[in-house]
Amino acid sequence: MFYVENLSGRTCMVDGKEFLFFSGYAYLGMNDVKEFTNLVKEGIDKYRILYPSSRISNTRLKLYEKFEKTLSALTGMEDTVSFSSGYLAGKTISHLLSSFRNILTAPGTHPAINIVTITPYEEAVNPINSTTFNEWKNEIPLLINSSTENEFVLLSDSVDILKARVNSFSFIENIEPSKKIIYLIDDSHGIGILGKNGEGIISQLPRKENVEYIISYSLSKAFNIEGGAISCSRKWTAKLKQCPEYTGSTAINPSLIHAFIKSNKLYNSQRKKLINNIRYFKKHLPDYILKHDFDIPVFICKAENFPHENESADDFFYKKGIIISSFGYPYPSSPKINRIVINAWHKKKDIQKLCIAL
Repeated sequence: MFYVENLSGRTCMVDGKEFLFFSGYAYLGMNDVKEFTNLVKEGIDKYRILYPSSRISNTRLKLYEKFEKTLSALTGMEDTVSFSSGYLAGKTISHLLSSFRNILTAPGTHPAINIVTITPYEEAVNPINSTTFNEWKNEIPLLINSSTENEFVLLSDSVDILKARVNSFSFIENIEPSKKIIYLIDDSHGIGILGKNGEGIISQLPRKENVEYIISYSLSKAFNIEGGAISCSRKWTAKLKQCPEYTGSTAINPSLIHAFIKSNKLYNSQRKKLINNIRYFKKHLPDYILKHDFDIPVFICKAENFPHENESADDFFYKKGIIISSFGYPYPSSPKINRIVINAWHKKKDIQKLCIAL
């Protein structure tokens, strides 16, 4: 464990020394975009630091509605509801869906949307035999198509952050049109990164009349906004706005929302920088060293490349002047995953140093 004393997009201070920082999830590096910071300050001047009021109060801030419409336009969804965190957003929508009869959850689904329940359908058929998303997605069409049940809820993440891979949803094409599917996807590591404009996983999902998507996500990973949201149909937003998690929680800091609404060009510029950095890293690194999907800036260090019994991967990089991400995920007791995270602010010389160490 390393205690970071201060942090920039590229570097951090640990024990009084400067290290290259290839950890965290500030993918677009918005913390170090001065124009973005100035917009946050502008928002503080206009809205102050916090808006301490319920979203259902008789005195409401129009800014939140504008923010949610902006997210709806980005994702191409009918409506959006924002929450004070991505975790709270996921828990709220998953709680609503927990009342459904047939719930099928992919292995490794984030705890924010993972519904821990035994449904009547699961008791009768025990359908979940898979241990990976790829196994699960191959089982699902056959399982659903052969069932006498007609409505199912599917739950999964858009990105398998443990394997640095964007999940494929083409299996949805194989589900019979007569089956009604509600699919909740946690897109926390996809929104702002995937798609032409950062619209997230929605750009890769098959469109079928019998499949309804609900997209839940954190806004911190790419957008640098401490909050979360759910993009879905108006039918679901009406239900979400009746939940105490929405009515009773403090809304997102309005100064951050102000900055978000005005930062479309900044986000696009940072996304281009990030893509170029990923390409540069891939170009100068043999594939056998890391596991990685080109679309995301997270790289998994293969365990076989760090065989030293008395030295962990993070200690190895520490000696090279580099801090990487290394911890159990999604629970502290989970096996440690060693990840290298590229962001938009890394320079070519930073990536060159990383490649030499690898």
